[in-house]
Amino acid sequence: MFSTNERLLKTMHYNVMFTDPKNLFPQQVMNAISGWLETNYMNNLSGSSIYNKKNWIFVMVEDYDEKTYESLKHIQLNTPDSPTVLVVKSPISHDILNFLSLPLNGLVTLEFLTAHSHLVMDAIMKNGVFLETSLHRDLSIAIENKKAYTTPIKRFILNEKKITISLNERDRQVLQLLLDGHSNSEIAHKLHFARSTISSIISTLLKKMKANDRTDATVKAIRFGWVDAIR
Repeated sequence: MFSTNERLLKTMHYNVMFTDPKNLFPQQVMNAISGWLETNYMNNLSGSSIYNKKNWIFVMVEDYDEKTYESLKHIQLNTPDSPTVLVVKSPISHDILNFLSLPLNGLVTLEFLTAHSHLVMDAIMKNGVFLETSLHRDLSIAIENKKAYTTPIKRFILNEKKITISLNERDRQVLQLLLDGHSNSEIAHKLHFARSTISSIISTLLKKMKANDRTDATVKAIRFGWVDAIR
């Protein structure tokens, strides 16, 4: 969580607030940002509405945690019409992406902002948002993982290479059909065996897996990581 330590730079057309608990913002960076805003005030060639936002907020954080998240959320609730840029003390951890659930206009390291403040401000003015390049890959992976997590699993496929005990081909065939939810009769029909034969195979399979019943066997196959989830 960050304590309240605010420095306000006022220009003719803008108020730029720097919330910085440890005074990490270099003065030249604050001057460069406020100066850029004022200099470009008359050059609103894109017609972007963000030029009309009088109050800007730059918040320095060291890493992600829930208290810091709630503090930032509180700031934005109190200043809903102010563009907000999150500045992170290098290096950026993967967890920092959790802040992107808030309506931020920028996420950047202090090192990058110090070296490229004009580039950051240009991007925010033109596109409404800036995300440091080093985070693009992590964000893409996070989005894909989120999609995978929320997409229903259609089927569990037994992966022979992941099985950690000795199962013969018939065992694996039957276990796959159990994972597919088939009854003993359906398994017998699919494999062209008598029900008694299938019951015998399942009984042997349960002993090998040290499972109590067919449901326990499927749960263990998933828990042991023997399957691939098809979505």
